[in-house]
Amino acid sequence: MKKITTLSLIASFLLPFIAIAQDSLTWDQALKEVILNNRDLKTAEQTVKADEDAHQAALGQFFPQISLNASLNRAGDGGINDALNSSLYTQGAKLALNAQQDIFSGFQDIASVDASNAQLDMARAQLTQAKSQVSHDFKSAFYQLLFSQQQIDLLQQILTRDKANQDLVQMNFDGGTDNKGSLLQAQAAVAQDQFSVDQAQRSLRVAERQLDQVLGRSPMADITVTGDFEIPALLDTAPDFLKLTALTPAHRQAVAQLGLADSQYVTARGDFLPTLSANASLFQSGWNFDETQPGWSAGLQLSLPVFTGGKNLFNFKSAEDSKQGVEDELESSDMKTEENLESAYASYQDSVDEIKVEQFQVEAAQTQEEIAKAEYLNGLLIFQNWNQIESALTNQQKQQLSDMLTIKTAEANWELAEGKGDIP
Repeated sequence: MKKITTLSLIASFLLPFIAIAQDSLTWDQALKEVILNNRDLKTAEQTVKADEDAHQAALGQFFPQISLNASLNRAGDGGINDALNSSLYTQGAKLALNAQQDIFSGFQDIASVDASNAQLDMARAQLTQAKSQVSHDFKSAFYQLLFSQQQIDLLQQILTRDKANQDLVQMNFDGGTDNKGSLLQAQAAVAQDQFSVDQAQRSLRVAERQLDQVLGRSPMADITVTGDFEIPALLDTAPDFLKLTALTPAHRQAVAQLGLADSQYVTARGDFLPTLSANASLFQSGWNFDETQPGWSAGLQLSLPVFTGGKNLFNFKSAEDSKQGVEDELESSDMKTEENLESAYASYQDSVDEIKVEQFQVEAAQTQEEIAKAEYLNGLLIFQNWNQIESALTNQQKQQLSDMLTIKTAEANWELAEGKGDIP
């Protein structure tokens, strides 16, 4: 009784950990985990927050800048000892409240805000791109693992079928109706099947690690997924790729980059313009503030650059050339994006159409295999012809499963080209 009780306690202690290790994730469960834990998403989100704060900081230059200054001093002739003790030294103190307001800065303050806006737009576009990329990686990893799981099941079925076929050939060989070559070929097929199963199991572990990485799991652990491959329904007409181009994160990033270049151009142009600011100060000075009257000052300051050694001119030309380059880059980026969209959609459509044909081929191969096996049993078909039909069925089943994965891969690539995905 004591042994049973001890084993029961151990089992009850380990059961939760076993359940966790064997837990199988659905698509929705895994997606929630990606949204919460993926490191790339967190990095992109933090970048947006940082640029939002930088944007608020840029707006601060339109408000008065107020500072409080205080100073103490002691002055006179003599050495260090005299400075500390002599009554001939004078000492003073000053407390001042200063305010300054920029009135005109050659539009550089506006350009600074425009630059922060563009930087924020770029960060948001990069976040959208990051979500699309992580969604692509997640979909690829999830269905790769699902494919590996189903591949092992399929290969086990093929191994079982080929073992049964081997027994059938062995029976015919023992009965003298088939030859040694047929038996060896059947045995080789079983050996190949076993190797394929072992190879698929190794690939399964790699697929588990890939999904673990996207999920943000550390340390990594064994994982399984549940679900099935579904054939999506595509529209009869192709999308408007030009319209979609303007909605992609790549286009938005290029537009934001143009905004940055334009703000740098305005800033460089502002170096040739005068600046005007107002300042005011309220101060109290003297070692003993009771002995002096408070003072104040106010004024305007106008500054106009006259000669800077050509720095302003060349900075302006550099900003102008950079702006033109970014405009050209925007056009080039849009052309590449449109081409990428059309290419990705064509591959996606091809994969969907191909699997529909594959379904008919698998059904035909299964029917031929059933007929051929019966004919071989009745001596109406030689081993070589029957084996070719068996091999055709095996290849068709493998190809069908592979094509299902191809659909999901093409779907992920199409969503990535659009800059979309399953992550909101």
